[in-house]
Amino acid sequence: PELYVVSASGGGGRRLTRTRGVESSPTWSPDGSEIAYSSDDGGSPRLFRIGSAGGTGTAIPTGLGYNTEPNWSPDGRKIAFVTRSGGFAIAVKDFVSGGTTTIASGTDPVWGANSRHLIHAENDGGRLMLFDTQTGKSIPIISGLGKVSEPTWSLGR
Repeated sequence: PELYVVSASGGGGRRLTRTRGVESSPTWSPDGSEIAYSSDDGGSPRLFRIGSAGGTGTAIPTGLGYNTEPNWSPDGRKIAFVTRSGGFAIAVKDFVSGGTTTIASGTDPVWGANSRHLIHAENDGGRLMLFDTQTGKSIPIISGLGKVSEPTWSLGR
């Protein structure tokens, strides 16, 4: 699988990537100029970014060996993603500081409109959690519905 961009009005798709690996989980930068994605070209999945007009994908250094499911923060300063070290965990790459922090166990991270809060699924799929990246506190927001995954929310635009 490769990444393509197609106009909302339809028409032919423009291919962005050309690798032997699998590209997945694309996420647009807030200004639409770039796309971050996961690729296993060369082995374990890693994060990359590419201009929305095409070009060559550039690795996003995270310091972690397995990276999937990127989600770009609305302020454009961070990407949340899933990493694996034993179990699955949520990590955040901060483009301003250059650092990467593992913040919680789970999958499917999605930023809130304020670029401070994330919602994600717990590893067992039993709850959706709201995580505050400033305080480090996490609270359940949905539980008791069986397995839940792939949350999203309106950014109020």
